[in-house]
Amino acid sequence: MTIEKLQEGSKNMNAAIQEMVKLIEAADTSLLYQKPSEEEWSVMQIASHVIEAVEFWAADLEALLIVPGAKWGRNHEHVRRLAAVEETYVSGVTAEEATRRLQALMPLVDQAFSKVQEEDLAKTAPSYNPNFDGKPLSFLIDHLLIKHVEGHLGQMERHLEKVKKQAVN
Repeated sequence: MTIEKLQEGSKNMNAAIQEMVKLIEAADTSLLYQKPSEEEWSVMQIASHVIEAVEFWAADLEALLIVPGAKWGRNHEHVRRLAAVEETYVSGVTAEEATRRLQALMPLVDQAFSKVQEEDLAKTAPSYNPNFDGKPLSFLIDHLLIKHVEGHLGQMERHLEKVKKQAVN
């Protein structure tokens, strides 16, 4: 990854977040909270996950720029990650709040990305998640922020289509 690729990824991530906002604003609110199946998240659970995850990873990125080599990350059992998608929590999050918080991610990430220098991208550090141990900072940026958001946009679109079809039947 280069700074140019980071900037391109940032634009793509911002575009994906804007698409999430449009999707939520255009959808029937009742469909946003419906899960396509017991194993799948609702659109609002996905939005809540994206908000929590981006806030978490942007903060870790900034901390690693201050303390290079520090142990970073988390695993899938991290309490804030789990709480963000808990149905009892998500049911209290309005579509307006979700879109506002999604839009607030863009300047947050832009601020974190603006601090990254070319030489930072190759720096490695131990991680609390053994799958990420020793990965370069570029991995955190590309995989856990940019591609993570882009992937969840596709997931939102698929899940909304599924619940729309279920509502018709």
